[in-house]
Amino acid sequence: MSALFDIDKLQHALEVGDGAGVRVAVLDSGVDETLPDFQQDVTSYEIQMAGGQMECVETTGTDELGHGTACAWIIRSLAPKAELHSIKILGGEARGTSAELAQGMRWSIDNGMNVVNISAGVRGPRSKELLSAEADRALFEGVTFVAAAHNHGLAAYPANLSSVLTVTYDNFEDTRRFRYRTKEQVELEAHGIYVETPKPGGGTRSYTGTSFACPHVTGFVAQLLSVYPDLQPFEVRSLLYHLGRQASGEAD
Repeated sequence: MSALFDIDKLQHALEVGDGAGVRVAVLDSGVDETLPDFQQDVTSYEIQMAGGQMECVETTGTDELGHGTACAWIIRSLAPKAELHSIKILGGEARGTSAELAQGMRWSIDNGMNVVNISAGVRGPRSKELLSAEADRALFEGVTFVAAAHNHGLAAYPANLSSVLTVTYDNFEDTRRFRYRTKEQVELEAHGIYVETPKPGGGTRSYTGTSFACPHVTGFVAQLLSVYPDLQPFEVRSLLYHLGRQASGEAD
């Protein structure tokens, strides 16, 4: 086992890693920048049509749904010094298109993101083909994509692409724990039951689902990258495998 696979060192990285120097994109419903947690170090974008083409245009951060705000807050709670970039791909009715999602993925790769949280998905072979091209490009360009599995176990994309880290939810007493599911399409389980987060306009709300387990894993990845900044996506997957097996009490 290499020095990098020293479990004690990896666990220490999750204790001391604060996300510093890591650029995180959140492809979701936006982030409410009026909340105290997001008044600094958050840049917001929205997918818009310009000249007949889709573009990510910088805008003021808003979130009619609350979904993106919750995901961003979870990431920030784990990696408080990570640089957050919110890309709004979902509207107030939680609707978006595969083309908008692909544009957000494309922008994240082209603009130097290190890890991308995607707590959204689309279905169908055309969507799979469109998103697969961007997910594969991310893998080869060193960008780690983390995506939420479908809540009801259906095939959805980009979560069901092999180049993407896929997350489902469980109820962990220690919210910083996770489990690696060996030989499973959905490989990671993280805390995603009754997750209390701020909501747009003030107050809090409790959420359950894969969407809220996903940003926990994104936060863990940001922590690892802040300690080991040269990690490639395949190395991130391997380290999470070792850490997840250790947490489950499995022999390494």
